[in-house]
Amino acid sequence: MLLKEITIIFPLKTGYHCWLCGKNCNSEKQWQQHITSEKHKEKVFSCEDDQNCWQHRFPTGQFSVCKMHETGTCADDENCQFAHSEAELQEWMDRREVLRQKLAKAKKDHLIAPDDDDFGKFDFLIKDLN
Repeated sequence: MLLKEITIIFPLKTGYHCWLCGKNCNSEKQWQQHITSEKHKEKVFSCEDDQNCWQHRFPTGQFSVCKMHETGTCADDENCQFAHSEAELQEWMDRREVLRQKLAKAKKDHLIAPDDDDFGKFDFLIKDLN
């Protein structure tokens, strides 16, 4: 009995796939539109554990303690641009570092365009990097 070698050819997957969002793009233009979208950037910087591991408000980019809160006169409360305690300030700095690591990984994995500098509420990440 003569065995034949059978070669199965699988078509190569073309296009671009974002493993983070589970989205397939068929062209460079679609890919660029996807990785610059607000929804995609939100996924780059967020994870399911974010809501469980942080105790304080999301950082605003003003990394100092509110002088008015220290004297009990801050009327902005949750909308204040400054931290309302040393603990909140420290968490903001820790969060900034975690988000910067996520940004670096996303750039390494080509999930962020190399020249993209519009990160919406995450803009404070790059404010002092440039």
